[in-house]
Amino acid sequence: MSNRPTTVRRRRSLASAVRGDRGAWSVEVAGFFLPCMLLAIVVVAAAFQLAISRLDLESASAAAARAASLQRSSTAATAAARQAAENDLAGRSITCARLVVAVDTSRWQRGGSVTVTVTCTVNLSTLAMMNAIPGQMTASSTSTAPIDTYRSVALGAVGDRPAAGAPA
Repeated sequence: MSNRPTTVRRRRSLASAVRGDRGAWSVEVAGFFLPCMLLAIVVVAAAFQLAISRLDLESASAAAARAASLQRSSTAATAAARQAAENDLAGRSITCARLVVAVDTSRWQRGGSVTVTVTCTVNLSTLAMMNAIPGQMTASSTSTAPIDTYRSVALGAVGDRPAAGAPA
């Protein structure tokens, strides 16, 4: 029976040692894991916004190329491409700090094609929706649209109108 009180004392000291670590896990979670999780969420959200912005830019370049291919002259195609890119990006999530629309009309003829490159410089703070992120990112997208074989096009000197008697 003299052995019994020692066993009880050992159990109590073991239990008090285990109880002394209570709450340590919650402090570790609050101090380390939560900031890491918040950072991961911000990075994933920024990557998602970047992907959506890239899709918006692809859509704008395709709309600009299509609008340019429907015009009768290369000068009208350049203006239409710029306007189409601006209109397409206006309703999207991307906000360009600087927008450049380059139109290649070197193949401007019946059955030819027109190529439009849309380049957009975006502030990373607006992309990630956080004001504390500095810097800019430039992305570009290129699309080509065919010019209809049966469409009359002006080849530069004639102007914006088709020749008299030419099919429209």
